[in-house]
Amino acid sequence: MSAAAETTEAILLRRSRFGETSLVLVWLSRAHGKLRTAARGAGRKDSKLRGRLDLFYHAEIHFASGRKSDLHALREVRLLQTWDGLRTDYARLLAASYFAELSDLLSEPGHAAEGLFDLLKRALAHLDANPPTRRGLEFFEAEACRVLGFGHDGNALGALEAHAGRIPANRRRLLQAL
Repeated sequence: MSAAAETTEAILLRRSRFGETSLVLVWLSRAHGKLRTAARGAGRKDSKLRGRLDLFYHAEIHFASGRKSDLHALREVRLLQTWDGLRTDYARLLAASYFAELSDLLSEPGHAAEGLFDLLKRALAHLDANPPTRRGLEFFEAEACRVLGFGHDGNALGALEAHAGRIPANRRRLLQAL
């Protein structure tokens, strides 16, 4: 009996090697929150997933649910947006990386994350066309607090750190680049 297959819209937050040709991918999805998938054979030259699994890609993914763990089997990827402008400059890439890592810290597997997903998607689209600013960074942090439903009394960074346990280290590098 095969595992149930599902389709969802997601943004690729993290990827790591698993063996010689496979990858473990961490996505933020609208319907499932944080989602971990295994892309077996994705590193092969003839893989049907080749070129579709870069960081920050927005895609519709088809996966088979894991029966014994939260690691699901990735079956198909249909790209919706690649946001090539993010890769044109270091500051944009740093900002996208910070937003993705913070979204990863703030999301939970199996819990819908519509607001956070939409916020990240809007932020990446904005960065695709515009350079990052301190104002944009602070807006993202305040909006993350709002969509997750916790107050910040004017200190969104402190509220995020209290909630997530830490703030991604690349925030400091991003501020230096701005």
